[in-house]
Amino acid sequence: MKTLEQGVGPESQERQGRVLLHFFRHGEQFKDPEKRDQDYELSPAGRGQAMKKAEETKDTRNLRQSMAFGSPRKRAQQTAAFAMTGAGADSITGNESFDELRAKIDKDIKYGSKVAADPRLNFFMDKNTPFGAKAMEAFTNKRYIEFLVNESDALAREVGDENGSTYSRQAGSIADVVLKYAKVSPRWQELVSDATKKYEETLERFLGSHQGVSECFLAKVIEKTEGSAERDRFVEAIKKQGFDFTEGFDVELVSQNGSEPQVRIRYKKEGAEGKGFEFDRTVPLSVVEEISAEQKG
Repeated sequence: MKTLEQGVGPESQERQGRVLLHFFRHGEQFKDPEKRDQDYELSPAGRGQAMKKAEETKDTRNLRQSMAFGSPRKRAQQTAAFAMTGAGADSITGNESFDELRAKIDKDIKYGSKVAADPRLNFFMDKNTPFGAKAMEAFTNKRYIEFLVNESDALAREVGDENGSTYSRQAGSIADVVLKYAKVSPRWQELVSDATKKYEETLERFLGSHQGVSECFLAKVIEKTEGSAERDRFVEAIKKQGFDFTEGFDVELVSQNGSEPQVRIRYKKEGAEGKGFEFDRTVPLSVVEEISAEQKG
């Protein structure tokens, strides 16, 4: 086989497709007393946070091959949409309401929308139930992730709660999103390899969620690959409560020759005096499948 050193141009090499998933918490919301929680939109500060999030991918993202998903709560979808577009595209300024933003993004689309809801990115907390009361107490006391990781699964079993957002349920929901795109990955590689299709290499998804949801998935991955001590160090790094506004991690899926996709997960938290945390590892797809199965246990 010829190599680049032997004079074969880069266009002769097989192009490598990848699916890139950005999971992150929404930006700061405006708690409008006249609206339901699910209809809260971003505050001016929250819109700024989402636009700043867009800076992370401004040099690589391709709007033609991107979509924004959020929970059914508007602030999550709005954050994902701003993070997907950034400033300038489609005359977006960062001051748009949710409806204005979606209209600008979709103005040239004949069917459907590039901004959509995915219930798997949502959470459920009913503070009038025994489980919900404990969860709300932990959230108020700024130890929500610590509660989820260490107590929530056992508590839900103890009180017979079938709906509350527990560690395994939330981790499993995010695992299901990853598994969805793991199935897409081999087909995406075929499309990228077909020069007549004229696709660029990266299929990108921006996924806005809420404090506690995607963290559970990352904590489970760390637990299963690095052990509980390293998982607990992650919990400490996010101050036992969860991600800051727009903080999150990336999942990259790459398939070669129709093989099972490689799953690379990247997260970095800056911190002084050893209090930061970094995870950058390719994990077996079986780990994600195991996390998905555990939500039903």
